[in-house]
Amino acid sequence: MTDEHVVMVVASGIANDARVRKSALAVANLGYRVTLLYGEIDASGPVEGTLGPVRTVGLPVAYALRDARVQRRTAQREWRPWPAYRDAEHEERSRRSLDAHRAEHGDGPVTLARRVLHKVRRTSRGWQDAVARTAWGKVDGLRARVAGRRWRAELPNIVDLERAFVRRMAAEQPDILHVHDVHLLSAGVAVKTRAARAGRTVPLVYDAHEYIPGTRARTVIEERALQGMEAVCIPHADAVITVSAPIADALQEHYGLAATPAVVLNSPSMTAPSRSDKDVRGAAGVADGVPLVVYSGVLNEKRGLPTVVQALARLPEVHLAVVCVPEATHWRAALLAKAARKAGVEDRLHLVDPVPPDEILAYLRTADVGVHPLIAGLPNHEMALPNKLFDYLFAGLPIVVSDLTVMGAFVRENEVGTAFTPGDAKDCARALQEALDGAERYGGSARSDQFTERFSWETQVRHLAATYSNL
Repeated sequence: MTDEHVVMVVASGIANDARVRKSALAVANLGYRVTLLYGEIDASGPVEGTLGPVRTVGLPVAYALRDARVQRRTAQREWRPWPAYRDAEHEERSRRSLDAHRAEHGDGPVTLARRVLHKVRRTSRGWQDAVARTAWGKVDGLRARVAGRRWRAELPNIVDLERAFVRRMAAEQPDILHVHDVHLLSAGVAVKTRAARAGRTVPLVYDAHEYIPGTRARTVIEERALQGMEAVCIPHADAVITVSAPIADALQEHYGLAATPAVVLNSPSMTAPSRSDKDVRGAAGVADGVPLVVYSGVLNEKRGLPTVVQALARLPEVHLAVVCVPEATHWRAALLAKAARKAGVEDRLHLVDPVPPDEILAYLRTADVGVHPLIAGLPNHEMALPNKLFDYLFAGLPIVVSDLTVMGAFVRENEVGTAFTPGDAKDCARALQEALDGAERYGGSARSDQFTERFSWETQVRHLAATYSNL
């Protein structure tokens, strides 16, 4: 047992973040004292708790700067000079007032004059909208060109996170800092720098969950700002770990790192049994013997779920259960249900809530096939080996994946499933049917002792331990 205190941080909640939870427990089992700080949006104050031997603290994050920026820029971009309505809200109020006046006074000369003025102002706003879109587009183009250098100005959410975390991180007096994902990397650097000024050396470990130069954000400006932030901060990391070998190589090449980041796959444990009093087949209401495909994870558009929904139309006996993170009532789940209705398969799409990470393997075992349909066109996707692949495989399911560089090769080399052309519903249906027909063979490969030993979390912990021993 060491007296060294590891302060591990992540910007989001930890309830469903298997990698963060497993990493914290693994470092604690190496003999370190671990405090895990995480973002808790709805909290009014710190939320103290425990995760086994790990002390957890949820920190309230108000995102006040981010929200104020959104409101300010929305107002700026919607404003129009006379004779146009100054914004959409003003136009709507004027329309309602005109309708009320007309209902009360009829189509007299005053009403006619107001109708003419309303039409002029509305038409004026229409052509001013076109001019404004062009002008703001040019502004955004200039902002994008310098966003990498001005990342702090373009990422007020990062400044919000720094305000919420830095003081508490420093107050914990860490001997080692361990930052999960890019969003708190600048906070980690700030705390390390503050400690150095006080005469303390605090190593910084950065766990890069994604290849940021190869991801897609909401805007090009945000993409370049995040890349700029990582570029400025990553040289301050004493060790970098990541989720796949291709991402490790890409990080080293892109940033000129002195060493290749250690690879710690986000895979399940062999020794911690997964138990659950629920299962996905029961939650979906699908009878035994009926083919059931499962997707488990977040629902954003980059996951490619509409392709699988469309593939169901070609597989009339097959059902799809979607384990929705964060919840089955999320607005993106409603969009998926709408896509199912459009495809005529709404009776075979089942949206279910997630279960805790330590229950997921037992929960998934009653399905027949696991699917991961990432979209193409993003370098991060081409290099990814998502944790859900391993969840499916350790649950004994064959997998069907988009035929991206790393995932496609992984499936073929290990003979654990099939791959399809990303975005191609017909080819997805073919791959799903092949996996269902070959479930015994593919599932058997995943259940082999050689496979589970090679890819288990216990093997990954050895890489994490080596990283810590070299600090």
